[in-house]
Amino acid sequence: MEKVQDASFSDIFRIFFAGFALDLSMASYICVLPFLAYCILGLLPKTDFKRKALNWYTLIFIIVFFIVSFANVNIYREWGDKISKRALEPLGQDPLGAFSTVGSTPVIVPILGVLLFSAATYWLYLKLFRKVSFPQQRSKIWFISLFLLGGVILFSFIRGGYGRAPLNPSRAYFSANSFFNHAAVNTHYALLREFFTRNQRQRSPYHYFNDKKAISELMDPIFEHRPEATVNVLTTPRPNVVLIVVESFVAQLIESMGGDKGIAPHFESLIQEGVFFNQIYAASDRSDKGIVGIFSAFPAQGPESIIKYIDKHEKMPGIGQEFKAAGYHTSFYHGGQSEFYNMKSYMLTHGVERVVDNIDFNPLEPRTSWGVYDHIVFNRMIKDLQKEKQPFFTSMFTLVNHEPFELKDNYQFGTATNVDKFKSTAFYTDQAIYNFIQDAKKQPWYKNTLFVVIADHGHRLPTEKYDIVQPERFHIPLLFFGDVIKPEFRGKKYGNIGNQTDLATTLLNQLGLPNSRYTWSRDLFNATTAPIAFYNSKDAFGVITKDQVVSFDRVGNRINYEKNKEYPTSKTDSLLLTAKAYYQTVYEDFIQY
Repeated sequence: MEKVQDASFSDIFRIFFAGFALDLSMASYICVLPFLAYCILGLLPKTDFKRKALNWYTLIFIIVFFIVSFANVNIYREWGDKISKRALEPLGQDPLGAFSTVGSTPVIVPILGVLLFSAATYWLYLKLFRKVSFPQQRSKIWFISLFLLGGVILFSFIRGGYGRAPLNPSRAYFSANSFFNHAAVNTHYALLREFFTRNQRQRSPYHYFNDKKAISELMDPIFEHRPEATVNVLTTPRPNVVLIVVESFVAQLIESMGGDKGIAPHFESLIQEGVFFNQIYAASDRSDKGIVGIFSAFPAQGPESIIKYIDKHEKMPGIGQEFKAAGYHTSFYHGGQSEFYNMKSYMLTHGVERVVDNIDFNPLEPRTSWGVYDHIVFNRMIKDLQKEKQPFFTSMFTLVNHEPFELKDNYQFGTATNVDKFKSTAFYTDQAIYNFIQDAKKQPWYKNTLFVVIADHGHRLPTEKYDIVQPERFHIPLLFFGDVIKPEFRGKKYGNIGNQTDLATTLLNQLGLPNSRYTWSRDLFNATTAPIAFYNSKDAFGVITKDQVVSFDRVGNRINYEKNKEYPTSKTDSLLLTAKAYYQTVYEDFIQY
């Protein structure tokens, strides 16, 4: 009760309202078997069996429902997490130990609660449905019609609609208060979803070392540096920060990074006025891993994605938390469904006070199949930031530069091929970002604002010549821009090799904010930071240095790409051992979260 004693009526209402879609989905799952039985048995003449079957089915579900509910109350009180597979596993190994972890409540209390509430609910069910009878034998046309109509209704509730993102617990997240979000999530839905979602939460696909000392010897040089070597490029310690995460903005789109001329002309002009890092590599090949790499500085986990698991990603650090603790007002913008990839729950549990997404825009606004066009979202940001208190930390995740590369009109490079479409949406994105910055320059807060632009991941387009094991697929831009950058650093390019995950420490150090929790992140403004980067896909991982790039197929257990064939074999093998130690440790951290 202490969790809700300060909650207002509005908060309580929003908890139930936010979780209603999950409640409907869970209720629909429960109704699937009775519905099928109702339809099929409606073709048969006898009804006694039907009533008894429904009664037994209902009773079993009521008992299971309350067992889970009462167990969840105790588990949440002790662990701060909802009931999960992870919470239930100790029961099979050590039942007494498991019960001792929730010992603050006598076992008799939940047992009595399950018995009393189950009995009362079953009595209520019999009372309400006593006069509801099964239909007599009906025709096949009746069966087919009912089956189709009921099937569509149940499927709609189960999936939560027909948007791109199917229903998931993230839909219920609405608040920066973690307890309110947890309360909104249907406990039984979340538990069933976890049981039936194939994952490798507790089984590492990267096991190469048993000796922790050997791992340390390989890993320590990656993170060694001299703190005094860091250069500060800002004129003020507390600027506003606008972080723009650009969908699929691979290096080959930018002329100064080896791309074709004219795809991102405005970005080229921004490079001349900002601080540009031209040897940065994305953590992985998908947005869910890129978001975590940027905001939490956590490397990719191959076949898994930590953002999928709310109970895990809630325990990670996030730069929004550092900004919020420093007195910043925080927000996140995305034109699509923020429930996709659990972005909404991730942001709200990592210091972001306000999430603006697809649902916050007029339904008549132009949209792609993914959501509202980026320029419309940027316009909303300008409008909102006019009223935002300073200092603020706001971020925007673009979406137009994503398959199927949709524009309302004006495909700059035509639509003949996917390459043409991709280049066109990249051109649009470049224009949208530039227009946003030009509009920002007219605002009173601009002079005290740092803009950071980075891609979520690379792409096979526009060249179509780099395989997923090659570093070019992960090569992305990182740009610091704004009047808060010291004049002597404007137009400067840094060529040291680094990772997307290095942004967190780099940015926080510039602002003098805590960064010790970001153990996988390094300072790109520190000349003693090791020039090395790592990249990861579902079945492979690679490591990049100035002299060599090597990728390893973890499934086939072999090297699948080696850039410099003339490089000494012993040095390539040593580099690969470093990559193996790196991802083994990453996955151990993933399991521990």
